[in-house]
Amino acid sequence: STTTLYCRGVMDTLRISERSNKVTENIDTASPEDMLDMLKRSDDQMFEGWEDYPCVLSDCCVKTLARVADSAADMLQDNIKNGSKNAFIFSGCGTSGRIAWLCTRTFNQWLTNRGIPPCFYYLIAGGDTTLIRSEEMPEDNPVQGVKDLQEINRDNKYVMYFGITCGLSAPYVAGQVDYAMKQEMITPVVIGFNPVSLARNVPIETCEGKTCREIFLCLEDEVKNNRGFIINPIVGPESITGSTRMKGGSMTKILLETIFLTALNQLITRIPSISACPVGDRSTDGEIENEKKRLKTLPNSVVTNGGPGVVQEATTCQGAVRNEATVRDLLDFYHRATEAAYCSDSRSLASVMRKAGESLCKPDSHLYYIGQDSFGLIGLIDGSEMLSTFGASLEDIRGFVEGGWSTCNNRSGDISQRGHVFRISTEHFEIDILPNLTSSDLVIFLGPEINSTHILESLVKSSVQLARIAFAEPHSKPPPLSKISRWRYCAECVLKPTRWMSEDHFTMTHEAEPLAVELGTKVAINAVSTGANVMIGRVYGNAMINVTVANNKLFYRSINIVAQLSKRPVDVCHAALLSSIYSMDTAVDGIEERPVSEHILTALKVKMAVPKAILLASGRAKTADDAHRMLQSATSIRLLVQTVT
Repeated sequence: STTTLYCRGVMDTLRISERSNKVTENIDTASPEDMLDMLKRSDDQMFEGWEDYPCVLSDCCVKTLARVADSAADMLQDNIKNGSKNAFIFSGCGTSGRIAWLCTRTFNQWLTNRGIPPCFYYLIAGGDTTLIRSEEMPEDNPVQGVKDLQEINRDNKYVMYFGITCGLSAPYVAGQVDYAMKQEMITPVVIGFNPVSLARNVPIETCEGKTCREIFLCLEDEVKNNRGFIINPIVGPESITGSTRMKGGSMTKILLETIFLTALNQLITRIPSISACPVGDRSTDGEIENEKKRLKTLPNSVVTNGGPGVVQEATTCQGAVRNEATVRDLLDFYHRATEAAYCSDSRSLASVMRKAGESLCKPDSHLYYIGQDSFGLIGLIDGSEMLSTFGASLEDIRGFVEGGWSTCNNRSGDISQRGHVFRISTEHFEIDILPNLTSSDLVIFLGPEINSTHILESLVKSSVQLARIAFAEPHSKPPPLSKISRWRYCAECVLKPTRWMSEDHFTMTHEAEPLAVELGTKVAINAVSTGANVMIGRVYGNAMINVTVANNKLFYRSINIVAQLSKRPVDVCHAALLSSIYSMDTAVDGIEERPVSEHILTALKVKMAVPKAILLASGRAKTADDAHRMLQSATSIRLLVQTVT
């Protein structure tokens, strides 16, 4: 039952993704330097393991990744050889959907740079507006999930569908998986970071009472018959409890990129002519046509027959074995990139974190990321996650990318007309933000400096604080500082892995290294934004005490947070949360029996619902109005919550 699942003291029944990480239990009182150390040790669990669970480097996970990569290579070769329309669809909610979009954009660029038609697609619950503005409620809609999958999959031959749900808890994805298992031409692949036995077991309101656990257990049976894959290495509890934007988002990026770097590397061994196409170049049409003619002379057994999920023993097993070494090399490479984010310039990164926290502590101050290409996109993603994670304003942390929506390659194109938060280009920054910057604001450049000289000159002349986070290029000095003198930065962090990829047996080094730089940048700015929100009191221990009650999962997570901090029974905490949501001081008959979705619709309009519930459950506040007044006069949510624990 949900009561048992979220009852205080029954941590073993909680999904691992919802548990508290012992490494970060005191992050709320740590210095920036100590926070980075805690975050690094938490992230190390992605590669070194957590307790006795299999990690990403375990034999079972490596073998699965290799087999998926081999099937993907077969599908791509079929597209090139026979002109087939095999496709790969990545789907997720929140951060999972944003990483799906980022990877889709990258992988399609790989193909188009080689003259191969793109065949990667993404789905995100709530559509493209959720790339920028967090909307958690669409995660609860499996019916819409199925409609979205059907809509995007009209003309494809075979499809490998990747359902990404970090906690194995998203109904939007579970509904798609349930549908995909019934389709002969779709192979479902689920990515998550809990054991299937700990998948969410709460009935889905619009899915005939099924639970995520029931659906994923059915897929587990399909996997035994070679009709799908489950990739669920255990990364350990998140650094901020339940905040899967961090380790969950990073590992999702690592897994998808490892699979398709390995697949393309394998494809190049079969079709050597597609290797000599650096980013920005293409093979000539004649070269591609000649290669297609050569491929037609190959035996058909090289290409998967009978659908991508049906393993061809004679070819797939051999290819998968060859792929395992590549997978391990890539995972080690990503591990080094993660370590570089924390260790190669830790003092400077701590300085950037401190400046970010100091800025956000001041009234009406903001943090802005600006970057080119994927660096700017990673800044957009980080900013989009603040509302749901920390209850922050949409204005607190925002990202801007050179080229705006034309850089994004998103399905809906330019949606800047839908509201000011969707005005994401550097030109929009110049018009909307630059004239109003003050010395309390902080602008962080990500990666190489942008090309807009007049914006840079205006920023240098203004009183705004400037900082920079960049990776040194492979085998070279840090990116040049041609437009902003180093003295103008209040903090500058230049990161560099100790060793890059070897080209001895891996032909995709040109593609792999920028992806590792992206990962390191993501890890670094996740640390900065998390540390800043910790410093201004939005975290107690390692719990997100101002989380927005925006979907079913977050409703029950909120009850658990209230129970942990107030040390009161779960039924009392449930009632306190409802009192906070509805601003009521006495129970209303039947309110607890209403669907959770009804509570969420009301909660979306309520600020600081969880802190108010903590005060009510603990008895510190007698009424919802009392709790509201206490929070309004408090200098820090954390300090107020501390008085009841």
